[in-house]
Amino acid sequence: MNTYDWLANLPFSDPESVCKIVEISFNQGSRKDYYRNATVHLFEKGDAVTVEGVSGYDIGTVTLTGEIVRLQMKKRNINEFDSDMKKVLRRPSDKDLEIWEQNKSREKEAMVRSRAISRQLNLNMKLTEVEIQADGRKATFFYIADDRVDFRELIKLFAREFKLKVEMRQIGARQEAVTVGGIGS
Repeated sequence: MNTYDWLANLPFSDPESVCKIVEISFNQGSRKDYYRNATVHLFEKGDAVTVEGVSGYDIGTVTLTGEIVRLQMKKRNINEFDSDMKKVLRRPSDKDLEIWEQNKSREKEAMVRSRAISRQLNLNMKLTEVEIQADGRKATFFYIADDRVDFRELIKLFAREFKLKVEMRQIGARQEAVTVGGIGS
């Protein structure tokens, strides 16, 4: 998940051509995405930032800035000038960080409760991680399943239980190994 920024100390003659996109990591590196830096702030690797989320905001950590982001985006076929790209809003305030900490502490309880609910419905899936957005409006449930799973009833129960907008995201066994810190073939 980590990329070494070998272009960090390279001076650029034209400041306008500098890449205005930053790579943001969420939830201890289990998810990364690219955001347009529309602010006047210059962010460095390791800075906490508030970014646009689903009908709210989320808080992440800057993992890459500068020209290496442009190379990573090219590798992943992401258009740098896409108008739908979400934006960096600002540096997080103390209140933002406090709300974020409260929601992060809810994740473990949500994981236990969500696994119990999915077991009651006899669904052939394994819930691996729950990620609650920093403002507490949305929760993403990551799961592994061999076959297609009909979880319409599950989403209704999750929304009623946790009082959040629910998103289900299927991941593979390798992505699960990354989230728990596994390495190897």
